[in-house]
Amino acid sequence: MGIWGRHKLFATILVYYNPTNPRYLWEHFEQDMSSDFQLTEDSQSNVRMQVLRSISMSLESMGRDINSFQLLDRNIHFDEDEFLSREIDDELAVFIPEEDITASTLLNREQQIVYNLVLEKIFSNQSAAFFIDGPGGTEKTFLYKALLATIRSRHLIALATASSGVAASILPGGRTAHSRFKIPLDSNKNSICSVSKQSGLAKLLQISKLIIWDKAPMSRKEAIEALDRMLKDVNDSELSFGGKVVIFGGDFRQILPVVPKGTRQQQIDASLVSSYLWPTLTKICLTENMRARLDPDFSNYILELGNGMPPITIDDYVKIPTTMLIPYQNDTTSLDQLLDAVFNDISEYSANISNMMNHAILTPKNSYVDEINNLLIQRFPGDIKQYYSFDETIDASEQAIMEDFLNTLTPNGFPPHQLLLKQNCPIMLLRNINPSEGLCNGTRLICRNFDHNVIHAEIAIGHQTGKKVFIPRIPFLPKSDENSGFPFKRTQFPIRLSFAMSINKSQGQTLDFVGIYLPQPVFSHGQLYVALSRAKTISEVKILIRPISMEEPENNSTKNIVYTELLSIAASD
Repeated sequence: MGIWGRHKLFATILVYYNPTNPRYLWEHFEQDMSSDFQLTEDSQSNVRMQVLRSISMSLESMGRDINSFQLLDRNIHFDEDEFLSREIDDELAVFIPEEDITASTLLNREQQIVYNLVLEKIFSNQSAAFFIDGPGGTEKTFLYKALLATIRSRHLIALATASSGVAASILPGGRTAHSRFKIPLDSNKNSICSVSKQSGLAKLLQISKLIIWDKAPMSRKEAIEALDRMLKDVNDSELSFGGKVVIFGGDFRQILPVVPKGTRQQQIDASLVSSYLWPTLTKICLTENMRARLDPDFSNYILELGNGMPPITIDDYVKIPTTMLIPYQNDTTSLDQLLDAVFNDISEYSANISNMMNHAILTPKNSYVDEINNLLIQRFPGDIKQYYSFDETIDASEQAIMEDFLNTLTPNGFPPHQLLLKQNCPIMLLRNINPSEGLCNGTRLICRNFDHNVIHAEIAIGHQTGKKVFIPRIPFLPKSDENSGFPFKRTQFPIRLSFAMSINKSQGQTLDFVGIYLPQPVFSHGQLYVALSRAKTISEVKILIRPISMEEPENNSTKNIVYTELLSIAASD
């Protein structure tokens, strides 16, 4: 493990494992983390400060202060100006791919109009807020990359964010909006972003020329409102978003946030970008589907399905073209046929990882995800590695009688108690471990090697593809508002296998081959649309639908839940 990997791993353990004695860990491993600096520094005190500086930078990227861990008897101080400028330096250092620089010459007519309008606002120092609405295939991401490259190539700051880690990883320098702007995960109307006006992040936001937030409809309106208040504060401006040029993008046909204990209308209202900011946004609709050139009929079918209107959707049901279907015989045989259709010869996976990582099976519930992943890891070549979680009751007196029961639970967002892995198998991260390093919730990786308390992995998708990372075990606690049945803590690696993933987790990804497993129909707005729109052509999709009952074995139609009233609201000016 390289020295920088050790520093980042040490910082990750401090933040997520919450060790009872951080000072002991520091004293025990200081020498291991100092080896490279000893070649360049002339004194042990300088070596120590360089190691602490590196750890502090990793902690700061995760929103923590090194002094909160009391590694030394005194507070640790570095050059304040250096730390205040680090956020800016990191953004200026974001690599600009050559294909993104040339992207501005390849925009279609609609994209070019948006591109010119945004740059006009930026270079004339005008404030503006846009919402770019477009279904899958209109290449909103291609437009974002062109804008980011143009701004950054002039040594100016452009911030790239998205509501999901996967979508953020596709954008150069991308971060989740919540991590970049320090927005509380459980936001409400009174939520504020944890950004001090004297911080390095505030200085970064003050000089930024463009802010992009992709997949904005996936976030609740309160998160957007918190951003608006924070930008006004740090920029000393009453203009919307502090007078910045901001682009929100998304597709209201996709899965939207769920607001519990509300009526359907309240859920719809809460999923809009913002009830009071909406009038301040200039809405732009992209309609030219670039992906349709590959399969126009399939693209039109997906768009009609996403709109949920007759004749394609009747009484919330949609007919699936026969060419996409795996005929249902029985659960075992039919599922085997779906697995073979998607992964063909799974034994060849390790020999062609870059291609096979773009094959996946999507399904509505995590229990189905686990079912498929458990089948495929057994077929995957290589020796199996088992990791078991340590599950603790909050009340220590109940540990002995409850531990076996806790092992059977997998609350939402938790890794399984028994984690079965093999070298080169695909995995997905379940936590935002270090977004600035590409380790976001939803990031897909490849297992490369195994230690007792660390998994060596490689990022497999997005802008940081190929980056080597180290993943430690961390503790998980169910959210206080979830009905988990029993409060407990699970310590486990924050990953799960990703041959299969939930439909919700697949948002923001484009896959080369998509299998869709529907032992039960989808259950929320836009799920079927999201699943199908991950593919580019009809030949790249196979769907297995379990009949509702054996008395009615018809399996060429399934539920398509669409809040058409929401789409009407979103389409209105």
